[in-house]
Amino acid sequence: MRVIIVGCGRVGSHLANALSAERHDVVVIDRRPASFGRLSREFSGRMLTGIGFDRDILQKADIEGAEALAATTDSDNVNIVVAVTAKETFHVPHVVARIYNAQTADIYRREGIPTVTPTLWGANTMRAMISQATLGTITTFGSGEVQALNVQIPRHLAGRRVEELNMAGEARVTILIRRGAALIPPSDMRLEEGDLLYLVATASAVPRLEKLLAH
Repeated sequence: MRVIIVGCGRVGSHLANALSAERHDVVVIDRRPASFGRLSREFSGRMLTGIGFDRDILQKADIEGAEALAATTDSDNVNIVVAVTAKETFHVPHVVARIYNAQTADIYRREGIPTVTPTLWGANTMRAMISQATLGTITTFGSGEVQALNVQIPRHLAGRRVEELNMAGEARVTILIRRGAALIPPSDMRLEEGDLLYLVATASAVPRLEKLLAH
């Protein structure tokens, strides 16, 4: 897969190194040549010096044949311009932008441009690690608005139905593992002590889930 990464800071260089190690065709663009020093010795892709939203630079990066582009500079404005140019002008199938301002990120996600907001993602993840003694966070989606969680059913919840943990539009049990066998549980299935549940839930619903599990 051909991937263009605009911005060779800590995030961009780490992403470039990882994708290169997976043998993807990677092109990194940065306006500061010294930034390429962050790339590993094993990096096998190309490096271009220039402004990431300059069409000539993007064409030198062979953007017409690119399957993905990540805008990872330290400027929200630059990242959005790069993302919009890649998506609307060059029709790159997969475009993602790193955005610091969560409110701005919401606007562009509604426009169909996926964004990653490190501050919001980090805050949500740390809040989950601090406050959730029962639920375990596996991963988060978007900027942390939705989480994948797991929980082992304690004795006091044995006999309760799966549907009691479901919240319309906010939380749902997706997988139940009982004695090593996994299944997608029906809503009226009764829980047993030791069942391992996997759930997806919005960040706002997690405290209520935690309270429900505690009682």
